[in-house]
Amino acid sequence: YQLYLPEIWAQDPRRRNEAGVPKEIRFQTKPEIALEQIRLLVEEDVPRAPVLADAAYGNDNRFRDGLHELGLEYAVGVQCSTSVWPPSVTPLPPKARGATGRPPKLLRRDEKHQPLSVKELALCLSSSDLRRVSWREGTRGTMHSRFAALRVRVPAPLRIRSSPRSGARKALS
Repeated sequence: YQLYLPEIWAQDPRRRNEAGVPKEIRFQTKPEIALEQIRLLVEEDVPRAPVLADAAYGNDNRFRDGLHELGLEYAVGVQCSTSVWPPSVTPLPPKARGATGRPPKLLRRDEKHQPLSVKELALCLSSSDLRRVSWREGTRGTMHSRFAALRVRVPAPLRIRSSPRSGARKALS
């Protein structure tokens, strides 16, 4: 296990010394710590199960990419403002150039090929696409919401992925 060390502590030699924080410990985000621990479990051949995480982890592209690279299935929360390519829309291939030079890799957009926010995508779904899920009793009764599982792609500007990840899904609520 590893405890989270706030960045302000990681940069404060006096606090580190008083708390006995070893010099080799550096600041890491919570998703970085989680991914490192998951990697260790994979290396130890711990039986695999889907990784579940809230939006604090799901919004981190490197966390999701790391899970994918480890060959793990996952379901993570994301903020409603997160942009995704809907299942029926894909970015355009790179624009062809001349016969010389490195081939272009960046995928393109136009008026008909645009990503949506997760919220916009969820609002486009029909009621038959949604499934009501209850998970526990709260102080105001059973906690529930409607969910849909869709395979989507994140349109990060530096992404060069030409096909969706196998097994990568985001749950919309």
